[in-house]
Amino acid sequence: MKALSPMMKQTLLYGSSMALMRGISLLMLPFITHQLPQAEFGKLEIVSSIAALGSILVGLGLEDALYRFVGRSKSEAERLTMSARIFTLTLIICAVVIPLSWSLAAWLDSMVPGGLTTYQLRLVLLMLALEGCIAVPLGWIRMQNRAFTFFSVAVGRALLQAGLTVVMLLSGRGIDGVLEAGIIAAVLQAVILFVIQVRETGLAFSMPVAKQSLIYSIPIMASGLMAFTMNGFDRWVLAEVSSLEEVAQFGVAAKFGLAVVLLLQPFGMWWMPKRFDVLYDVNGRETATRYTCFGLTAVMLISVMVAFLAPLAITWLLPDTYQLAATFTVFLIIAALFKELAELVNLGSFAGDTTYGQMAINVVSALVAVGTLIWWGNSYGVIGVLMALTFTQGLRFVLFYAVSQHLYHLPYPLTALLFCGGFCFFWLYVSTYEWSDIARLMLLMMAMGSMVLLAQRFSLLPKFSIQAMKRQTAN
Repeated sequence: MKALSPMMKQTLLYGSSMALMRGISLLMLPFITHQLPQAEFGKLEIVSSIAALGSILVGLGLEDALYRFVGRSKSEAERLTMSARIFTLTLIICAVVIPLSWSLAAWLDSMVPGGLTTYQLRLVLLMLALEGCIAVPLGWIRMQNRAFTFFSVAVGRALLQAGLTVVMLLSGRGIDGVLEAGIIAAVLQAVILFVIQVRETGLAFSMPVAKQSLIYSIPIMASGLMAFTMNGFDRWVLAEVSSLEEVAQFGVAAKFGLAVVLLLQPFGMWWMPKRFDVLYDVNGRETATRYTCFGLTAVMLISVMVAFLAPLAITWLLPDTYQLAATFTVFLIIAALFKELAELVNLGSFAGDTTYGQMAINVVSALVAVGTLIWWGNSYGVIGVLMALTFTQGLRFVLFYAVSQHLYHLPYPLTALLFCGGFCFFWLYVSTYEWSDIARLMLLMMAMGSMVLLAQRFSLLPKFSIQAMKRQTAN
């Protein structure tokens, strides 16, 4: 068997880092839900949404500015200087944000949903102030192709935070302890990354570079704010129109939507970096279409699998008070399905001459998300919020497909994809019924088997052959 190439090893390490950082929260879910009252877990969901918004605003997209300006530097000395200037800018922003947020926390706590205390809000804002000082050095490490260092620092923080969270909750610190664990882990990671960055690049400041970086980062920050409307703003609306207990139920269900994203990540790690190379190669359109169809079929299979298993996981692992979350999961799994489908079919919108189409779709999706979340949330409560998210992600998928095909047509087998998509939604619908555990597992096997056979019949998936696998392994 051939050894993995250095590039593949780095890809696996980066992908594993991302999956573990996001997956640890899913693994911690049973412990946290047993330790915290339901309303307190609902508060944690509000905290996560504030963190999502704050990281966009405080980070200012400077990590992307690092990739842009350091990447185009012509010499190693220029790369070091540019990196030092951007990192120094993040330190200045951090130095301004920390005292400012500490002072404004008492004023903001009455405006933030969920009833967070001033102390809790200060902890959240302090953590956010450090995120820029963390993101830029991590970006620099990635640019140096030091995948193991990235893995160690990123996953080390996630594991430390998880361990401290266990200690804090067992000590009876509640939500304050969860936030304190996050602060300790963030401070230690920031200190380690500060030392690494300063040793390698030093510190430097340039007003022209600062202005240029901020101007470049504004559209990136705007894109992040648009994404927040579909992943964060929903909790705010729900907290206003319902209760923290229902926010907690929603948050648990959302973790299973995240599971869809995490399980597709190995394919994304392999396909996303090479899709343009494939597209512009000989017979690129046909080859890119075939691989994209593999991904579309894979995410359908993953969605059906998670939809059948999520109620079992909730029943077996979580307190009885969270059983309502099982009825929410299918909505958020479908929303995640549409999101990942859009990420796969948006190839044409990036392959065209401009990315204005992509920006227009994100603007429309953000406006629709805000409008439907507020309207349907106030009218129908949590079901309205779930419907709004599913509808918006579905609309975004359709728009990305239409615009991408208009800009750079790919020969998708539409009949086959529509047939498999309809079969996928049939099984998603079946998963919403109450079944015994044994029946649910048997239906899962039937669903997966039938979908794989159908996809192979339409050539959306390759047919598996033990002999072919042996030959490939031997090579």
